[in-house]
Amino acid sequence: MSQPTQPDPQNSRMADQPAPQPVHPAPPQEDRPSFDELIAQTGATDYSPLAAQLDDETRSALDLPPAPATLSVDRGLAQRIRTYLIEHPAKIASLPDGVRDLIHL
Repeated sequence: MSQPTQPDPQNSRMADQPAPQPVHPAPPQEDRPSFDELIAQTGATDYSPLAAQLDDETRSALDLPPAPATLSVDRGLAQRIRTYLIEHPAKIASLPDGVRDLIHL
């Protein structure tokens, strides 16, 4: 039985390459609920913070009224918003942590 071979660092495609660096600075740390707390809240989740973060492009894509209009977000609309935002990860990256938590419920 032969011994597994170790990769030769001279033939590695990553040899002499700089280590990957983060593109954006880390967001500020804030208190976030635990997983158990989030699960307990799913039936009575308040999605209103999500409405305040929707830009005109997102509202237009989801056939929602333009930005100055108030928007009531229920679980169904939150699911539509979630689906749209997951297809546009750059928009999720710019959201505050609490709103990202709502998206990932």
